[in-house]
Amino acid sequence: MGIRIGIVDDKQVNRITVKEKLLKYPEVELVLEAKNGEDFLEQLKAAPPDKKPQLILMDLEMPVMDGIQTIALASPANPEIKFIVLTVFEDNEKIFEAIKAGAHGYLLKDEKAVNIIEAINQVVEYDGMPMSPVIARKAMAMLKQTGSLSSGENNTKPVGEILSEREMDILKELATGKSYKAIGEKLFISPFTVRKHVSNIYNKLHVDSRVQVINVAQKNKWV
Repeated sequence: MGIRIGIVDDKQVNRITVKEKLLKYPEVELVLEAKNGEDFLEQLKAAPPDKKPQLILMDLEMPVMDGIQTIALASPANPEIKFIVLTVFEDNEKIFEAIKAGAHGYLLKDEKAVNIIEAINQVVEYDGMPMSPVIARKAMAMLKQTGSLSSGENNTKPVGEILSEREMDILKELATGKSYKAIGEKLFISPFTVRKHVSNIYNKLHVDSRVQVINVAQKNKWV
C-alpha cells in the first residue's frame, strides 16, 4: 500500500487533474477528497483509522474555510497528518501564513507529477520541507530579513559552543532545503541518523521546525 493522501480543493477540475497526475504512481493511495476545509474536517472526523490520510495536498483559496485556516485548525489536533500546500499563489504573504499555520511544504500546481511524489515522500518518510524552486528562493529571502518567518532568538555564543561539528554539517545542508535522505547520502549516514542529529539541533537551539532553525542560523550568520 502507498502513502495515504487526501486532496482538498474547491474546484473539481483541479482535483481531477491532481488525481490523474499522481495516481499512476504506486507510492500513493487516495483516501480522501474534499471541496473545502470544512468538508475536509468533517470527512477526517468520520474516517476509520486505516483510512485516515497521512498527508494532505491543500489548496489555499477556497470558500467556507480556506487552506490556511484549515491547516491551523487541523495540525494541532492531528499531528500525525502532514500538509503540503498545492496552489497557484507565490506571494510572500501566502508563503509566510502557510508555514506559520503548520504547512510542511509549499508547491505550485504546475509542478511535475514526479516532483510532487518526491515531495510527498520527503515529508512523510524524512520530515523534509519541500518547496517549488521559486518558493524556496522567496522563503530564503524572507529568512534573511530579521524575524520574518519566526521569532528565533539571537544567540551570541559561537556556534562551536552550541553544535557539534557533525550537527553543523547537517545544519548547513538543512539550509539548502535538502531532504534527510539527500543529507544522509552526502554525509554517508542514514536518514535515521540525520533525524537524530536534527532533533538534537532543534533542542539545542530551542526551535521546533526547519524554518525556525534556518532562521536562527541566518540571523547568527552560521550559514
